[in-house]
Amino acid sequence: MKRIAWFVAVVGLLAGCSGITAAQCAGNVNPGGFDLLQTPSGSTDNLSSIGLGTVTFQGVALPSIAQAGTADTVVCRITPLTYPIPGGGETLNIQIVALLLQSTGTVICNNSLCGSYSGQAVTVYATINQTNGVIPLNQLPQPDYLTPSTGSMTVFSNSTFNTNGTTVQADLIVVPPGGAVTSTPIFTTPMPRDSISASGSSWTTTAPSGYPTPPSFPPGGFYVNSFAGSSAVRALIAIRAVKGFLYGFGVLLVGIAVLKIRTSVSSGRLNLRPAYLLVLATIACFLAWRSGSFAFPMVAHAKAICASPGPVTVWVKEGGTYVKHTIQTAGCTPQNVNPN
Repeated sequence: MKRIAWFVAVVGLLAGCSGITAAQCAGNVNPGGFDLLQTPSGSTDNLSSIGLGTVTFQGVALPSIAQAGTADTVVCRITPLTYPIPGGGETLNIQIVALLLQSTGTVICNNSLCGSYSGQAVTVYATINQTNGVIPLNQLPQPDYLTPSTGSMTVFSNSTFNTNGTTVQADLIVVPPGGAVTSTPIFTTPMPRDSISASGSSWTTTAPSGYPTPPSFPPGGFYVNSFAGSSAVRALIAIRAVKGFLYGFGVLLVGIAVLKIRTSVSSGRLNLRPAYLLVLATIACFLAWRSGSFAFPMVAHAKAICASPGPVTVWVKEGGTYVKHTIQTAGCTPQNVNPN
């Protein structure tokens, strides 16, 4: 995401026959299920337009009332998956219903809304809470109205699925340094929307050992097993190559201009060609600099096992800029496992 923001939904309450309250999404009292996600540390977002510079985020476990383990994000599959799955796959509507990220490191507030904290360090949270009371707003605030973060996923019978351009928007909550997400905010504002797509992710019908099973967010027999990289990686490589070429070309033009200036001085003749070359070098360096404006938010799709495999890097195009999403499986409470 040139920005990071990860997710929204309209979620309600459902009293089941067991008496347990479960979430609904998009007004659907019988959604297909929920996926639990975890965001690893090191996710960054370019929030310069909000006067916060580039902010590094890490996931924070949702309030304990959610019973979601280490998950900081919940995504609802609005459409139930039907079996058998058609040969061409089945497309499900999805919506992101909960998110809690916190900034790490030093963030300086340079915004007209910073007030007495202008030029000072602050703590930044990115949140979504449209669980309609399943997670109370006094535990996971969402002060501003957010456009629902919706999209779709196509599930195939070979245990793979594609995520099809899911839009994401979160709320930005800026508090005094070290403050909790429930602290009185310095200011709040919705973050710009992003879009995420990926192909070739895998899923399973059985839960890995230790996978959280919160009653309010039932999985519905579908578990994200891994999240695949996307073809945007090739586009990013191309952008890096262009960036390197432009910087190299700019340096070459500067070198030629310097040589021509020396020749002009030695001959005592005025030559405007070095000035033209310097202008071209400036343009090339500017274009290279603009092509390097990347943010690096990371979203982890949960597979709640205690031994997490290495992360998968996904580059997605967001608002004309390619953004890095690093996907890794979620953690869980370690359990004793019989090696046999």
